[in-house]
Amino acid sequence: MMQPLSITVLIPAFNEARTVAGVVGVAKAAGLTQILVVSDGSTDQTVQQAQEAGAEVLELQANRGKGGAVKAGALAAQTPYLMLLDADLLNLTPQHLTAMQEPVQSGKADTTAGLFSGGGLVTDFGNRATPQWSGQRLIPRATILAAKNLETAGYGVEVAINDQIAVEQLRLEYVNLTGASQVIKEQKLGLVAGFARRLKMYWQILRYSTSKR
Repeated sequence: MMQPLSITVLIPAFNEARTVAGVVGVAKAAGLTQILVVSDGSTDQTVQQAQEAGAEVLELQANRGKGGAVKAGALAAQTPYLMLLDADLLNLTPQHLTAMQEPVQSGKADTTAGLFSGGGLVTDFGNRATPQWSGQRLIPRATILAAKNLETAGYGVEVAINDQIAVEQLRLEYVNLTGASQVIKEQKLGLVAGFARRLKMYWQILRYSTSKR
């Protein structure tokens, strides 16, 4: 019988009070008991919702960006593996999280990334067009801590992670998260503000990708 992996579920969250509790609940239902939400300078009820759902919360007073929140959470965690989950996921199931663990647990892969499938046109297309940018990961904590300039990468966090995966020559396997999706920025913030946030995300990814890493 395969031994279960020792995992901390790490959920970076900035003003995700509407959805963070649901993500925490799915992680708990999957049998993952070490759940850390990093509130990245949130000004809504993210902290309260995460705590009431049963997560430990690391509250950052100032917004550091996604890369900074992931780095802070990785430093606080103690387990060999981290499962990175976005805080705005929809229709996530315990089976999805089990599927992300299986290739690593069985020795077929060193790290996994989840891809949306059948959950929504926009999220499906985005994930399939740029699978390397998936925010749903199971990865060694040491790899996250070794990723270069992670704390300043912002939305370029996945690029930084991919760079370190390549450096360490880890075996990456993509896993279908059938039916899952996430709240897109335009739904969350409104059309104009959401589009502006999307442009900021692409800019930070491009900036990190073209800078000295």
